[in-house]
Amino acid sequence: MAFDYGEEHGPHTWVLQFPDAGGKQQSPINLITSNMTEDPKLGPLTLLDSGISKQNVIMKAHNFEVATEGTAVLKGGPLKSEYKLVQFHFHWGSGNTWGSEHLVNGVSSPSEVHCVFFKEGYGSIFDAMKHPDGLAVLGSFLQLGNDGNPTFERLLNNLVGLKAGEKKSVNPVIKLSEFLPRNLSKYYTYPGSLTTPPCSECVTWIILDEPILISQNQLDRLRKVHEGCSTCGRTDNYRPICPIGKRRICCSFPC
Repeated sequence: MAFDYGEEHGPHTWVLQFPDAGGKQQSPINLITSNMTEDPKLGPLTLLDSGISKQNVIMKAHNFEVATEGTAVLKGGPLKSEYKLVQFHFHWGSGNTWGSEHLVNGVSSPSEVHCVFFKEGYGSIFDAMKHPDGLAVLGSFLQLGNDGNPTFERLLNNLVGLKAGEKKSVNPVIKLSEFLPRNLSKYYTYPGSLTTPPCSECVTWIILDEPILISQNQLDRLRKVHEGCSTCGRTDNYRPICPIGKRRICCSFPC
């Protein structure tokens, strides 16, 4: 799939090759808290990731992903069944005031992690993408703190020297439960799409309210993962926000 974030093949052109990109339930969006509905039925999320057996970090032209084997399950919250982790990846920008895909009340974060799960009952992520409830993506903003994040540091160390198309085994594996915020009870949720082509509208989005804190040094190194790669994309690898339309955006707490 030939796409990028520049002028020639950037997000404004995706619909020409990927019709779903022009749909009415596209992601990301601006999460406007004054327009949200607090849903008391939205309980805490449960993340079970002790069964992860293997991970590979895969360098791609526009970002990198950590592909996971074994069992890591997300359930609870707005989800009516169990969803299995496939991979997690990041979006970021070249400045400290932009880079995340979702906004909260018009405010961006420097980066955003997306943890991609598929509904186990559909058998595979490819079959799950054919259904409106096929995928769940758990998102969390990365923001600047005073100290480095030790789990993120391990991940960054695994990226050193990797070129586009290459992969490397991550050992020991990186558990999301050690990286994501501890509070899985406060989040925003809405029906949406993949934020990269084919932009399929098959995603239950869950965006955590509490951010992950990383250091400025770590953020700078994240931006440089493609340094020296002539075939890689630019630093800003996020899709602009899409219209909310008539979608109902909910929060699990007084927001």
